[in-house]
Amino acid sequence: MTLNLTDILQTQGVEALAMPNVLPLFKSVSFTAGSTILSAGERWYNLLAIKQGIFRLYYLDSNGKESNKGFFSAGQILAPMARSAIEQPVKFYIEALTDVNAYQCKYCALTTALQPFAQSQMFFQQLTEQLLEDKINRELMFLQLDARKRYQVFQQNYPELCQQIPLRHIASYLGMTDVTLSRIRHS
Repeated sequence: MTLNLTDILQTQGVEALAMPNVLPLFKSVSFTAGSTILSAGERWYNLLAIKQGIFRLYYLDSNGKESNKGFFSAGQILAPMARSAIEQPVKFYIEALTDVNAYQCKYCALTTALQPFAQSQMFFQQLTEQLLEDKINRELMFLQLDARKRYQVFQQNYPELCQQIPLRHIASYLGMTDVTLSRIRHS
């Protein structure tokens, strides 16, 4: 699925009146599968509206073990929403899991361009609410569900990701080993 920028932004709450101010801020970018687009210790300045492909956010522990924090795919916005992510170096990585085509702009330029449009401020509120909902749902999964149920919920909520993401990344996101996930899938 490939989406255009106007559709992505309008779905996320940017009003049509703001588009002439907003669209020129974006440029098309492409990333090959396996590309790291942001590393721990770097500052996060850009917002990405994803046309096609999948990104993952992940942490590395002191032993170099990866733990997936989240996935972003076509139609979604990947942006530094927390003040700490905007003002300080990040503590995680962003990698293209597949080839990705996206639209990119400077986060601060977009906030400035949307200021005169009261309804478009919903854009940032919607992004924040979605991030919070995702975090609450993931926390509930970890606190209330066993490994099998966590995988079932992931399958129900993200059927397209189950087909496109390597199992080891899904397992990491769900807090289990890929061996455990393989057993669950085959039982």
